[in-house]
This record gives sequence, structure tokens and C-alpha cells, in this order.
Amino acid sequence: MQIDITKLLTNQTSAINFEESVNIPKEFLINSRIDDLTNVTTKGSIKLNEENELIINAIVKGTMTLKDDLTLEPVSYNFETEIDEEYPNQESIIDVTHLLWQNILVEIPSKVRATDEDVHLSGDGWRVISEDEYNEERNKVNNPFANLEELLKTKEDK
Repeated sequence: MQIDITKLLTNQTSAINFEESVNIPKEFLINSRIDDLTNVTTKGSIKLNEENELIINAIVKGTMTLKDDLTLEPVSYNFETEIDEEYPNQESIIDVTHLLWQNILVEIPSKVRATDEDVHLSGDGWRVISEDEYNEERNKVNNPFANLEELLKTKEDK
């Protein structure tokens, strides 16, 4: 996304406001967890500070498609991030695509699930269980004193 800041640099205006649809190149997605980006828009302004540096204030919204952590099914995730950063003042037309992309990457959730329901996955000789189920089974199977409690109860009852 390229923005012409000539009017800002020549003091014809104190800020440049923008509201645009953003097209993130597909090659950016290759090494990320994001499979697709849709409906990405940005709205904000660019100003100069006292040191003559560009300050970009913007909000970026959109939908990213990620893979479910367990089932690898596609999951749509709506995101919104606020940008408030300095940008190097080099030319009269700036490309903020990389800045937007960096802020979108920060919004990727650490855990992606298609539903909130517990998913019970299993296969030939394996199954996915919760930590509580694991602890219960471990105590039952590996505890050599598991039967001792029952023996003590029967002895006390006599």
C-alpha cells in the first residue's frame, strides 16, 4: 500500500488521512501460519513529529484463515490491531505494506481451535486425552498401593 506524502512534506497539510483496502502479497504468507487473508482494511493518519519523522497511526482489520491445531481444518479468525509507530522519512511516496504485515503477524493467536468442544481423537493404538484423564489413568495403573486403601477400609469395617 503506497501513500503519497508530498503534501505533508511540503507543509501543505498537517496530516494525511487514509482509508483503504489492503492487499498483502501471497508470498508474505508462505512462511507464516496464515493460509489466507481476506477483507483487510486500514484506516489512519500520517503526521510529522518535531524531529521531522513520520508517525503512522492506524487500525488494521481483517480475517485470517489459520489451521486448527488438532484437526488442521481451516479456521477463520477476525483480527484488529492498532498501529502507532515511527516510519523512516525517505521519499515522497511510502510503502507501508511491510509495516502492516508485521502488525498482522503479531495478531496470530497462539492456540487455534475450530470449536470450543473437546475433540476426542484416536487411531490404531493411540488416542488424545486430557491431562486430567491422563492423571486418573496413571494413578490407577501405576500405583502399587491402589488396592491398599480398599484393604484398610475392609479391615476397619470389621
